[in-house]
Amino acid sequence: MTQITEIIKNAGRWLEQQQDSESKGWGERRGSHINVLNTAEAMIALIDSGICHAGTSSIRGAVDFLLKHQTVDGQDAGSWARELTTDDGKTIDIPDLVRTCYAIQALIKAGKGIDEGPVQLALIWLLARRNENTKGWSYARGKPDALMPTCFALTALLDAYDAYPGAYQSQISEGLQHLVGAYYNDGGDEVRGSFGEAGHLQGVHTIHAALVLQIARNNNLSTFPEQEKQAIEWLLRNPDKAIRLREEWVEIDQTKIANGQTGGYGFMFMTDTLLMRLLLGSENLDDKKSALAHEAMHSLKDKIDENTGAFYGPRLFSWATAKALPALAVLQKHAGTEYPDLPARTPESRSELTGWKIAPIIIIMGFATLLSGLGFYLMVTEKFGLLAFTFFVVMLLAALLVYGHIKEKTFKELLSSLGGLLKK
Repeated sequence: MTQITEIIKNAGRWLEQQQDSESKGWGERRGSHINVLNTAEAMIALIDSGICHAGTSSIRGAVDFLLKHQTVDGQDAGSWARELTTDDGKTIDIPDLVRTCYAIQALIKAGKGIDEGPVQLALIWLLARRNENTKGWSYARGKPDALMPTCFALTALLDAYDAYPGAYQSQISEGLQHLVGAYYNDGGDEVRGSFGEAGHLQGVHTIHAALVLQIARNNNLSTFPEQEKQAIEWLLRNPDKAIRLREEWVEIDQTKIANGQTGGYGFMFMTDTLLMRLLLGSENLDDKKSALAHEAMHSLKDKIDENTGAFYGPRLFSWATAKALPALAVLQKHAGTEYPDLPARTPESRSELTGWKIAPIIIIMGFATLLSGLGFYLMVTEKFGLLAFTFFVVMLLAALLVYGHIKEKTFKELLSSLGGLLKK
């Protein structure tokens, strides 16, 4: 496990270095807006991977950051909000179930007790948002419950139970009953084992629901081992639906939204990391050794930045590395000698992948050089003004910026990446 340990160490060191020195929180990347969600994700990753423990100064500082940003009064006391800037420049806070669930998990992992004021208040808010008729959760107040917010809420409650056995057992049991009863598909072979409606999110919905059942089983709470097994089998039968990177729109409360803004946001799922956690945590050894498990590991290994040890999401963001670290920790724990390192693709596949990555960038660079030369010629012959030429060059760089190999980096990182390609 030396190689896996080294990968975790490098990624963890990079993630810890992204912590803001003043606020002690995290943003998507160094210099970006510091926020609750990225901070909670980073805390969970650093603790779960063993990089940090509750007493580490970086974790203590992050705890203070979360507590400072918790809502402490009103009907949403205990929750964490998403900050939204209105058209007139004002900042408003909108209670967010996703942020609250992640913050609860982060604080519990950092050693905060569920009977301590901030965590207790957060759990009270979370349970108050539950639909009393169905025992499920919705993203926004007053909306019908849905699969993913129910999974987020149950994961937070399961973390509370794991730290304090017996806590919230009845609420967890009711939530699991609703999750399976409302969203499990028990039809024909095509859908049997999946969760949620057919569509582009069915794969990630199935992964998340199965992970919740798996966590509950590990805590001796799940009465749905067959549904967990069938969900994994469906994923193995539908690898394309399972492995694709997905984003879901989170619709948060609209009662405080001004100037016509919806307040919602996209939540990105790194499905390769979720699959690693699910398949390697399976009781079935064949699931751990499956082609889909290998593909998830290949996909994650392809996201490693060789210079920093961090991981790409589609960009080199803290949240991407935060998602990767817990998956690597599961690999380290469950895989044994089967995976001493993240498995590489076959040489044929690797050479093809490399060829297809490098060839287009050379073509694009050549094309960009020709166009730049033409633009310069037109400028010299006074057929092209300086402003137009500058805009022309910026648009060329923007085209390169969205190219998959560049991974939407900043202009500074773009130039560095191009320099690296020329060295190869």
